[in-house]
Amino acid sequence: MSGEKVSRRNVLTAGVAGVVGLGVGFAGGFILKPAEQTVRTVEVTRTVGGATVTQTLTQSQVDLARKEQTVVIYGVIDIPDFENVMKPAFLRLYPWAKVEYVGLSPSEIVSKSLAEYKAGRVAADVIWNTLGSTLPLVKEGVIEKFDNPMIGLMSYAEGAYDPEKYWNPMSGLPIVLNYNSNLVSRENVPKRYEDLAKPGFKGKIAIDRPSLNNVAGTLFAHLYPILGEEKWRSLMKGIADNQPIFTDSASASFTKVATGEAAVGIGLLHDYLANRGKVPVEIAFAEPVVALPVPLFLPRNAPHPNMGQLFIQWATSVDGLLSLAKTGRTPLHHIVAAYTLPRGLLPEGISLEVAALKNPDYYTNPTKWSDLYRSIFGV
Repeated sequence: MSGEKVSRRNVLTAGVAGVVGLGVGFAGGFILKPAEQTVRTVEVTRTVGGATVTQTLTQSQVDLARKEQTVVIYGVIDIPDFENVMKPAFLRLYPWAKVEYVGLSPSEIVSKSLAEYKAGRVAADVIWNTLGSTLPLVKEGVIEKFDNPMIGLMSYAEGAYDPEKYWNPMSGLPIVLNYNSNLVSRENVPKRYEDLAKPGFKGKIAIDRPSLNNVAGTLFAHLYPILGEEKWRSLMKGIADNQPIFTDSASASFTKVATGEAAVGIGLLHDYLANRGKVPVEIAFAEPVVALPVPLFLPRNAPHPNMGQLFIQWATSVDGLLSLAKTGRTPLHHIVAAYTLPRGLLPEGISLEVAALKNPDYYTNPTKWSDLYRSIFGV
């Protein structure tokens, strides 16, 4: 983005940060505990289009991370996006860091992390995965609580972060309906989620397996309290009767639509933006428009815990969120998202809702919902 400047300097002061501008002004900050107020801090200042952002980390924390040097991240973000955008941005501030990124599907991250934890060989320092998919790891004891100071510093909105401190806000990916413009006429474009149950789409719908508690599963859980038990089950049965093409991820569903193997699908906005104009895929926004939370987690017994904490703090700062936005993903921060989302993309009057936030049972009992989806869809 034009007008970006990054400066860095050491200061002998307590950390107070403010963010001004980005279209809407807001301010937030955290003050170091008295015992920390005399330690050296690192202050990072960034200006974006007239907005000034100052972020502060204690030097002692940076020193601890520097001794570890390496951070290993298991993530769902595409490898090129991480390696070409996120990683260079992090290294601009911490050029001594060694960043190892392992790109996996949501289910692969969960199974790999759980197996390594049970074997006593934890390899990841950061897990970056969809919330619904990863919450079973919390119940298994795989995830460590982390009191991330950036939550207060950045004035994250209630509902965008975990008050129990198990997950840290990163991206909120808008869920959309994809359709192949060569296969779906303008009058048949799905405009409501109920349209996915129309007989005309039988065998032509691509969705990630709902039992994964990833994109489709989280969307369906969001609809449950809105529709009520009877209407919700009727919709689920209608979609199941249409014999969907099941995939392991929303990106795989997008590919099915792009290649014409499927006519419509449940997907994520960033896949469309990354391929707009390259494939015959268009999108429709069905209401309510929801954003899939894809947060950051700190694994228990991580080999480089201080580097993991440093990366998470950077990622949830303005610098990290602006880098994320350059990959086409929507930051899970209301003001930064409004600043970075392409103008005119969302239809007039539509606002994003955090997926399944009004269905807390989905997040507290993920296994129950996985079993429910298996009983409906058979997978």
